Amino acid sequence: MNELPADSRFRLHRTSPWKLGLTISGVLLVAFLAWETAFDRWPAIINAAREGALSRQPGGPLRDFRIALVHIALVGYLPAAFLAVVQGGRRTVWELQGALDCTAAECANLAASVRLKPGRLVVAGLIGLLIAFTMPYFTPPVQEQLWNPRSWSPEVAWHRILGPFAAVGIMWLVLSVSSVSRRMSRLAAGLESVDLLELRALQPFTRQGLMNALLVLGFVSIYGLVVVTEEGFGVQALVLGPAILLVVVAALLLPLRGVHARILQAKEAELAWVDSRILDQRASLKDESSAEDPGTLADLAAYRSLVHGVRDWPIGSSSYVRFALYLLIPLLSWAAAALVERFVNALIS
Repeated sequence: MNELPADSRFRLHRTSPWKLGLTISGVLLVAFLAWETAFDRWPAIINAAREGALSRQPGGPLRDFRIALVHIALVGYLPAAFLAVVQGGRRTVWELQGALDCTAAECANLAASVRLKPGRLVVAGLIGLLIAFTMPYFTPPVQEQLWNPRSWSPEVAWHRILGPFAAVGIMWLVLSVSSVSRRMSRLAAGLESVDLLELRALQPFTRQGLMNALLVLGFVSIYGLVVVTEEGFGVQALVLGPAILLVVVAALLLPLRGVHARILQAKEAELAWVDSRILDQRASLKDESSAEDPGTLADLAAYRSLVHGVRDWPIGSSSYVRFALYLLIPLLSWAAAALVERFVNALIS
């Protein structure tokens, strides 16, 4: 991989996504714990934990406490994931510098073009706000004055305040994955050439798709801690479950659409060339006066079989294995949460 100029590298890595996410979540967590202490909520939470399981409670302070913690994790994770997608797209451009045959300045301009339009961010944010203000009406127990601050418990106040931020972050993550993926797909049109026998040069597209899928599954792992383990989220699970699965697959494949089309074009052109040569060799072979080597026809047939067997997508076996392992991340996170729940339950019992 070619090195980025110093100023471009500084802009690209000026903000660490994961430091940003951990900082936001850490600050919010400390503030939330101080908030709970100020309102003397710990006795009620501990009593609720002693009376039953830590999860699957229909209501009460413990359930609201757990949901607030998930909101805090989401509000920290989603900006980090959003930034990681954009920065990943820019890194992909630099990793493709040789294949794109661009100078450092041209690659810098291409990398800078991987960004999101403010208008689309506004629209996505408004959709997120609409979802945030609508979803509580489908999450039992539904309060009579759902958006009246006087009816909020200390934990529910965090739900209501952080919920819109989380919903906007979700829509921005979806927008960033789709926009950057489309940009990567269009970028494939600028490839100087596609060597069918050496697809490793196209691996940056695959890495971008895998990273997109990983970041979406990271959201699923966190949000699933309430959808899977708490009462009242059945409607959300039915609606979001299939949709998220489609988003994960799309996140993997969308950056590869353009290069997939280029591979198909290259295969079609190469097969057409081989077929024409085979026809010529067959005619020469039938001509008894021709001095053509019969082995040439066999070589062409073997080469045609080789070209025909080239993968249409630049995804190797190891990439499929990685994607399958990524799909296990939510299950592992939920299993770990269940183990922690049992441990805490044993301590306070």
